[in-house]
Amino acid sequence: SVEELQALFEKASNRFEAGDPAAARDILLRLLDHLPDNPYILTHLGTTTYQTGNSELARAYLERAVAVQPDLDEAWRNLAQLSFEMGDMDGAIAAFTRLCQLTPSDPQAHAWRGNVLQETARYPEALAAYEAALALDPQSAGLWVKKSRVLLQEGSWEAALDATERATAVQPGCTGALALRSVALAELGREGEWRELVDFERLIQTFTVDTPAGFDDMGAFNRALSAFCIEHPTLTFNPSDNTTTEGSQTANFSGDAVVGPLRGLHAAIARCADAYAAAHPPAPGHPFLGQRPDACAIVIWGTVLARHGHQSSHIHRDAWLSGVYYAQAADVLRDAEGDHAGWIEFGRPQPYAKAKAIPTVRRYPPVEGTLYMFPSYFYHRTIPFAADVQRVSIAFDLIPARRA
Repeated sequence: SVEELQALFEKASNRFEAGDPAAARDILLRLLDHLPDNPYILTHLGTTTYQTGNSELARAYLERAVAVQPDLDEAWRNLAQLSFEMGDMDGAIAAFTRLCQLTPSDPQAHAWRGNVLQETARYPEALAAYEAALALDPQSAGLWVKKSRVLLQEGSWEAALDATERATAVQPGCTGALALRSVALAELGREGEWRELVDFERLIQTFTVDTPAGFDDMGAFNRALSAFCIEHPTLTFNPSDNTTTEGSQTANFSGDAVVGPLRGLHAAIARCADAYAAAHPPAPGHPFLGQRPDACAIVIWGTVLARHGHQSSHIHRDAWLSGVYYAQAADVLRDAEGDHAGWIEFGRPQPYAKAKAIPTVRRYPPVEGTLYMFPSYFYHRTIPFAADVQRVSIAFDLIPARRA
């Protein structure tokens, strides 16, 4: 009966909400036997099938759903996102375009479409998509950042700078906006403003960590910390979602922050953050020091690099203050007279095709027991090294408790 089928659909929804997509999928398959062309069942089957590991079949269900009901925006949204994740950029653009037609007043749909267009270097179209989103939601700092990034790709430095200013007007201290502002200022030759924003001497602080309680010396602590990272079950070689190349990175240690050697490091980071705040009091009008979060959560993760391992230039866009602690770094990586292989370098932005400015950079050596702290909008990278050694570092972010 209709009532029984409706009860099954609700049961599937409840199983999905309870975090059991496999059970939800099995119920939906039973429903599909009775209603083979129901677009809502097909849409939910697409979601649950994707979450249980079969992307191709999930996409087939979603394609059937939109064929049956061409105006079902939920199916188009899921199909667009799945196509993007599967690397089918043309399919993603087509699906996001249809979604925008069906939901013209949804700024997120336009922004998603802009993201894929930007990913495929279709910058004028991406810019138009972001402008459509901003017309609907001009108070989104994130949208202004996306627009600025596209303008940088096109070499429109003044317009890009203006977009970052619109972002920080909405969200003072917006990390992504400050990073892109540094690029625009450099390309425009506005050296004084750039130096105020990217002031290595003033805004990067070096700390030497004392031996935590429970360890005989720093050597014992660093060995324990290195082993913790190397043996961590989440350590992944060449993770697909970040900038680590020819190296390994863990997931966040959020559940481990008060156990083992991380207890001592977590406490040290908190002390260094307090010292940083004391050494950098609020400075009204400064793009970074002019504002400060009321409270932050500490997020920590580990990186293990070997021969040729490195991290390309990046920022930590969700954070206010970031840092890195070195638990293992061979002496060969501290050569100040050579090519600084294995060092951390600040100031080199991500590449933009039309950029002409020569970046001003500052490099710091990886010294065991040393912790560097810096604004999260500072571009930084690891210089690749050829030595047959292992380099273990623990990075961290101070994430504002309330971020617009």
